[in-house]
Amino acid sequence: MKPNLNRWIRDYFGFSSSESRGFLVLLFVIAGLLLTPFLLDFLPDKVPPANDSQKLDSVVAQLEVSTPEEYPYEIKEKHSRRSDYHSEKAVSVRLFPFNPNTISAEQWQQLGLPRWMAERILKYRAKGGAFRKKEDLLRIYDFPRDTYQKLEPYIQLPELANTKSSDFAPSPSLPASTLPYSTSPKREKLTRFDLNEADTSQLKKVYGIGSKLASRIIRFRDNLGGFVREEQIREVWGLDSTVVLELLKHGHISNPTTIRKIRINEVKAEEFRHPYLKPYVAKAIMAYRNQHGAFRSVADLKAVKLLDEQTLKKLEPYLAY
Repeated sequence: MKPNLNRWIRDYFGFSSSESRGFLVLLFVIAGLLLTPFLLDFLPDKVPPANDSQKLDSVVAQLEVSTPEEYPYEIKEKHSRRSDYHSEKAVSVRLFPFNPNTISAEQWQQLGLPRWMAERILKYRAKGGAFRKKEDLLRIYDFPRDTYQKLEPYIQLPELANTKSSDFAPSPSLPASTLPYSTSPKREKLTRFDLNEADTSQLKKVYGIGSKLASRIIRFRDNLGGFVREEQIREVWGLDSTVVLELLKHGHISNPTTIRKIRINEVKAEEFRHPYLKPYVAKAIMAYRNQHGAFRSVADLKAVKLLDEQTLKKLEPYLAY
């Protein structure tokens, strides 16, 4: 059969005698490689020596008799910070009147908070955060509500304390930092200012605003083209409700005609952008202008299908025709 197969390969492929023999050898090698996995399945499994088997049994036996007490529960603390409420070593909880704006991390722990939560509160205060009413404690991320309910009767804030001096007489058993008054210096009294003209130094005088927030407000104002309504300050990312109220108390808009407007019929497509417009909506507006000509009024913009009425209403003060 081999000479016939050799001759058939030589005739079919036009090989020489040596080439056809090499071709046959290659075929047998490939077939052997393909069949090797199937042949290995028929081989008996290797049985470990008796002494190795005995060693393995002894290791398994040691693992089975190990008790959970051999592994301290502190290891679990590394996997979940929230488990600190249950896994931290028991500390004596002592409730006492306190000012959340002044007490230390150790005093927070005496009140029943875990160390990492106490450190989070101190970081919040270090960045300019303050508690002006009792409910502000719940603004701390992950602050337990049940703990707040226990602490709420003991929270002492200057603006909430009674005016009777006898109620706040210093007690030798309490640290001075827990007394219901603050020794921090008062901020400079602010006069009303224009939100469209204020710089970072003026914004930083508002309680709760630092350098980053002040820069973010000005950057958002410049991207808009100016504020047309005081309420737009709420759209600045990162401002909480308390800071917004402080800004609205001191800031106003005196001259909305100074708003920087976009000339909708002259702006280039690559330059047409606005915080109220998503990029694909801006492209749709430019494509509509190229197809149908210049926009004469806001009514023409309503024909752009991707531009919803709410966005158009917010964008309208910034467009010029």
